[in-house]
Amino acid sequence: MTNENDTNARSGHGTVDFLLRRMRHKGDLPAFSNHIVEINSKLSSLKAITLSATGDLAKIILKDFSLTNKLLKIVNSAVYGNLAGRVTTVSKAVMLLGFEKVRMIATALMIFEHLQNKSQAAELKEVAMESFLSGVIAMDLAEKMRMGRAEEAFICAMLRHLGKLLVICYFPEEYEAVKEQIRESGLDEDKAARAILGISFNELGMAVSRSWNFPDMIVRSMESPPPGIIEPAMTELERLRYVTHYAHDLCASVADAREDGWGEAMSEMSIRYQKAIPLPVQQMETLLDSAAAKIDNFSGIVNLDKNSSPLINKLSAHRTTEANEPPAETPDGQQPLKGTAAGTVHPVTKSAAVLTQEKKRIVTSGISEIADVMKGSYNLSDVMYMILETMYRGFEFNRVIFCLRDVSGKKMVGRFGLGDKSEEMVALFQIQVGQASDIFNIAISQGRGILIADANAPNIVHNLPGWYRTSVAAQAFLVYPLAIKGKCLGLFYADRNESGPLLTESQCLQMEDLRDMAVEVITQKHP
Repeated sequence: MTNENDTNARSGHGTVDFLLRRMRHKGDLPAFSNHIVEINSKLSSLKAITLSATGDLAKIILKDFSLTNKLLKIVNSAVYGNLAGRVTTVSKAVMLLGFEKVRMIATALMIFEHLQNKSQAAELKEVAMESFLSGVIAMDLAEKMRMGRAEEAFICAMLRHLGKLLVICYFPEEYEAVKEQIRESGLDEDKAARAILGISFNELGMAVSRSWNFPDMIVRSMESPPPGIIEPAMTELERLRYVTHYAHDLCASVADAREDGWGEAMSEMSIRYQKAIPLPVQQMETLLDSAAAKIDNFSGIVNLDKNSSPLINKLSAHRTTEANEPPAETPDGQQPLKGTAAGTVHPVTKSAAVLTQEKKRIVTSGISEIADVMKGSYNLSDVMYMILETMYRGFEFNRVIFCLRDVSGKKMVGRFGLGDKSEEMVALFQIQVGQASDIFNIAISQGRGILIADANAPNIVHNLPGWYRTSVAAQAFLVYPLAIKGKCLGLFYADRNESGPLLTESQCLQMEDLRDMAVEVITQKHP
């Protein structure tokens, strides 16, 4: 049987190609698209989720400081409250949630952050808010239905509006024409979009998702369900699609219904989904209440001001009315944000002292997190990535590299790293042991860390190997050997682009703690 959406997508193929070409040549989308494809294409092409795959994912996420912080906040939010303890490294997030879930969350966050920087901010933010609310509803619904795919439901529902978001962002004139068509002709959004663009928002979202190599699960969840009463799902993918659209339709019912027509809108939706998702109106209200409470976690993370969202204000007003409490209003009729003064929420610029404290917390929390993981069953590569990530983020290095002694014992070989051009750098680290008197061999033979604040100092330059001076040439770097019983098993290398002290006295102690943990991990796994 041919799916209606597939037929429409094929018939609009020329339109899709035109729109994709236009997006590629407009603004900064090409660079952004490349980053998306890097996550979805390069990583999904791997045959298995291996050390390389996990490392590649961490490296891509850690390239973006903002993305790293947002991802960790999402993982630590009430939405993922079932996780044990606080997660402070991307590496542990992958261990707990799994590779695919972290990949999808990171991709979604990148999309929303990219789109929010556009001139159509107000409309984009409202659709983004609805997307996040839909995501939370879908996740709660998946848990209620015991699907076991709550995180996938969250991501699929969040990206359900991808096509619409892209049209608002990159085709504002066409989007205004679609809205005008709806006002003048009374067409629904899909038909109005086809009249103007030759394709619906959903079909465009599916086409772009395919071009970005999104998992089929995300692409197919954008397909609209059939009209009328929806029959029970026959497959897991279909069930996920229905949950995605149920969440969207519930948000739309809230947005479109008059206050006195709220019950009627809920009833109509309950009837439409009665076979596929048999949920009485009272439980639909509960879903909305739960999602509205959880949306606080997202509004702060992705910079969505729920105070200015008509959808959230409408939902809040309804919930307040239900509780027989008049809503507290600002002079312009908007609900104030909980815990903030009424009006616009202004970002707070962090002082240098606050940033320093944050870096300290990254290291201390990372060390604690690594110690907890080492108490149980663990994979060597997972822990080593956690150690590298703690060093990279906490000490603000330009890059960090882990080298391990090869089987012959004659060479220290780069295994993996994080930071700027780390893949290229890792391949360069082929250090011959005992065959030279360079700084690396000095550190290996003495079994102690060496910190170089100025690599251009005359007494340092002549002790640097030729491959390092030619291809790496960092302004400041450190080498920390991993030694046990007088034998060096491996080493950590880290650098910065500018000369100057690398670590404070207290950071040196923390670096030694991380080194000792690495030694323990290696000796336990390779006694």
